Amino acid sequence: MTKRKSLPRTEGENPEAVTPWTSWIPWRAERSEASETSASPTNESSEEPGPIPDINPSPDEVQSGTEVPSTTPPSLRTIRARMLTKPIPALARSSQTKPSTGSDPAKQNDKRPPSLVLPTLDEILSRPPRVWAPRPGLWTRTMGAMNAYLFPRTARDESHQSTPSGDFSRQFESGSNVPHLHAEHERAMPRAYSALGKDPDRRRHLYAGVRRVVVIGVHGWFAQSIFKSVIGAPVGTSQRFASMMAASVRHQFQEAGFPLEEDSVTILAPQHDGRVDERTERFFEEIVQNPKSLQAIQEADALLIASHSQGAVVATLLLDRLIEEALLDPERTRTCVLSMCGVYQGPFVHLQKSLASSYINYFETGAARELFEFQASDSAVSVQHRDAYERILQNGVKMVHIGSLDDNVVPMYSALYSSVAHPSILRAVYIDGMAFPETDFLIRLVLLCVAVRNNGFHDYNLLTLLSASVAGSLYGGLGHSLIYDEPNVYDFATRYLFDTQSPARTGATNIPLTAARHSAQRWNPYDLPWALRGLLDDKTIEMFFKEDIQEVIKDYAHWNPTSKPLRDLRWRLAPVRTLTIPDQTEPQAPTEHSRGMSKL
Repeated sequence: MTKRKSLPRTEGENPEAVTPWTSWIPWRAERSEASETSASPTNESSEEPGPIPDINPSPDEVQSGTEVPSTTPPSLRTIRARMLTKPIPALARSSQTKPSTGSDPAKQNDKRPPSLVLPTLDEILSRPPRVWAPRPGLWTRTMGAMNAYLFPRTARDESHQSTPSGDFSRQFESGSNVPHLHAEHERAMPRAYSALGKDPDRRRHLYAGVRRVVVIGVHGWFAQSIFKSVIGAPVGTSQRFASMMAASVRHQFQEAGFPLEEDSVTILAPQHDGRVDERTERFFEEIVQNPKSLQAIQEADALLIASHSQGAVVATLLLDRLIEEALLDPERTRTCVLSMCGVYQGPFVHLQKSLASSYINYFETGAARELFEFQASDSAVSVQHRDAYERILQNGVKMVHIGSLDDNVVPMYSALYSSVAHPSILRAVYIDGMAFPETDFLIRLVLLCVAVRNNGFHDYNLLTLLSASVAGSLYGGLGHSLIYDEPNVYDFATRYLFDTQSPARTGATNIPLTAARHSAQRWNPYDLPWALRGLLDDKTIEMFFKEDIQEVIKDYAHWNPTSKPLRDLRWRLAPVRTLTIPDQTEPQAPTEHSRGMSKL
């Protein structure tokens, strides 16, 4: 299996010239001091987070390798070794960026641990209920009952009846009638074709039928006004996203045995900064006024959008506009949106009071201040986006939200859009290799929350509380930018689009978006133990995630963080010690799929 490297940064894409979320002047003076501080994970500090750091590191800071450090805890080493050796075409590769020619040779040989995207798509699709064949709807069950009454089967007929995949009796007992797992969501979740028990060539037929693919890159927010004359305009970021996604598409089709022609993939990389509405209108006009781009979208068999930060909201509105204007036919074109660190529920609350934010609010236009309006669900921009988001889901668009664990700009709950639920949504976490070995218990707990949400359960708001409590700046905050250099991020979305059912076929397009209210507030950290106990002590969740809960409880006993914020977090989560580890001898439900129950 070949390992695909991440793309080098474009010539115009200077890490200091492309500075989203930072007012370059106040951070420039403190860069050397901050880099020394972030290099040591054991640094203790009880102060409030300072200026927003430079979240576009230089290429020599983004090296990655395949070696597993000997200091990695055994459980983490096991996970990482499985990720590096498991024969998964699209997910077993880690990025590796070439160092610049002027970098220190000693630094070039200093390889980073591989970054991961967890849970993997295969792990998500191998868990109940997605591993079960979809339950029949009310109409199907009614017609089946009528046929059984009017045309009863003989014993001979029953002996020749094919056996369905999945234990439906256990499924009804353990999944469909519990308050967590909504019956409609369970039935409508897009499943891997291998779980349907049908023609194995169906997946190959899908790949063979794709001739034209359009990939759109949508960059995030960048500094405006006087800083443009100092640090330059944002150049190359949208092109980078689109190129990485195009490379993922080509690689996936190559692995499937259907390599695409050179001109089969069309890349669109619009560039414009400003408020969300302004950017959406500008991008739409660029597409409409370009006959080649417009024709490519109208004739596309598949369309993927790779977006980052504020660009995730722009991507939603742009796609909704294309569908509304009948320029994109969702029934013809399979569509997926990849959101990397999307600012769906706003940035961290404390950033409004930081020094860097003061500079931004003073010098910048309304584009920067608009980002904080997404913190409230009833703001005009949030309502506008949520309505567009629901419309594209109703048109069969698949959504992938990937957040970064060490993001000090966008909290995890915002990047994963945790306030909404729908069968067509998948979530995952990007884990920077430098931060991964230091947070065994915390990472496993976050991944458990993500897995619970992916399977249609409620996580007792634990993911939101964890995000607000740990605030990614503990890890240096580079993950907000490093995420879009990781090929596995793009592969996750590509495989989800092509390797799973269409939402229109599963019935997900008929299910309304479930949205909870949220507001800009400082979460009470003492709610954490209650949320944690609620999640780990829930018998229904235990039925699906028994092995994962066992690992979380065990890992807490061995978790000895050194920084003050993480020690405080460990103290707040101390009630986990009172929980009883689930009996390992008890059978999992359903037993036929027990191999997929612990895949974090």
